[in-house]
Amino acid sequence: MYFVAKRIYHGGEVGRASASAVRIATAGVAVGILVMIISICVTIGFQREIKGRVASLVGHIQVVNSETLYRNTPAPIEVSDSLCQEISSLPGVVHVQRFALCMGMLKTDNAFRGIYFRGVDSTFDPSFLADNLVSGSVPSFGLGDTPSDSILISASMASVLQIEVGQKVYAYFFDKTLRARRFIVSGVFQTNMADFDGKMCYADVRTVQRLSKWEADQYSGAEIMLDDFNAMDSVSANLSAMFFMREDAYGQYYATPRVDDLFPQVFSWLTLLDTNVVAILILMICVASVTMVSGLLIIILERTRFIGVMKAMGATNRQLRSVFLYLSAMIVMRGLFYGNAVALLLLFIQKMTGIIALDPESYYLSQVPVYFPVWSIALVNVVTLVVCVLVLVIPTHVVSRIHPARSIRFE
Repeated sequence: MYFVAKRIYHGGEVGRASASAVRIATAGVAVGILVMIISICVTIGFQREIKGRVASLVGHIQVVNSETLYRNTPAPIEVSDSLCQEISSLPGVVHVQRFALCMGMLKTDNAFRGIYFRGVDSTFDPSFLADNLVSGSVPSFGLGDTPSDSILISASMASVLQIEVGQKVYAYFFDKTLRARRFIVSGVFQTNMADFDGKMCYADVRTVQRLSKWEADQYSGAEIMLDDFNAMDSVSANLSAMFFMREDAYGQYYATPRVDDLFPQVFSWLTLLDTNVVAILILMICVASVTMVSGLLIIILERTRFIGVMKAMGATNRQLRSVFLYLSAMIVMRGLFYGNAVALLLLFIQKMTGIIALDPESYYLSQVPVYFPVWSIALVNVVTLVVCVLVLVIPTHVVSRIHPARSIRFE
């Protein structure tokens, strides 16, 4: 029966109507799988890029003062070298870096801006900022006997303050008294994370500690980088056990918030993308199935005389149904081939050229990201093939209703 189906597929028994039906069915499957593959690759690309950016800025998990979870002002916690080594020994942890925060204001002759100063030291990994520098360079913070007077600001902040690399900017800090510091802009970065770029700059951690009147081993916390985002649950559980009811030398308690706790809106949006993709997959499979059912019915009806002759020669209904199921599978696989080829070509062009741009203020990225999850692409192809063939079992039962004698006279 396979060879009979193959003969029909390659044109041995094709009429005009069924030839058009085959083309339409093939196109329906191709368009469906094309949309599904593009949706999967772009959505996973979005999730990986945005999760990676957020984690590069604040870490996958933080160790902070428990008070910071309930108030907006920075609170100090002891983060000694031995504590960093203890955290680094946990499975899945690849890097630990300390940071200190304080609020202040940057002012130039043209404008001023309220801002968070993010103090970092020699444990800071500058690779992400270096990859996103617009101009200048990332200074070596935390080295030498005296704090560096260099500062890193975002491109949006530089635009508001009308300042460039190498120029001086004054920072003002408000406590019981007004204090001022002079900095030199050493670099300008742009992460496209508007919430971060608009209110954060980088400075030497010792400057921030002195302004906040903290001890040398007191920081806002430590940022923990993991080797795999999916390992966050297990590492978070280990950290929670490590710091449960643990006090530092100053009587403060530790807390271990995750990045999805710190940025719930971003991660809720990413979760919503999964829901949208599932809806698209279901819709496209339905479209492919409907076009295949319609096409198969046309093919069967046009071959009524052929079916009658085959029955007169002794073919059973089951054998004839298998002929049209084989034919359907060939059409589906042909559509899958064309759809995969076009989808992967378009995605490859986008990945290499970034031809489709995005508004960074809305999407956090300057271009549509692409990632190729091989197993997901293979799975959606297999599911589409299986679902389409199973759905097509129903219209093949039309064969059982065709009578040999009447069908031979059918025109």
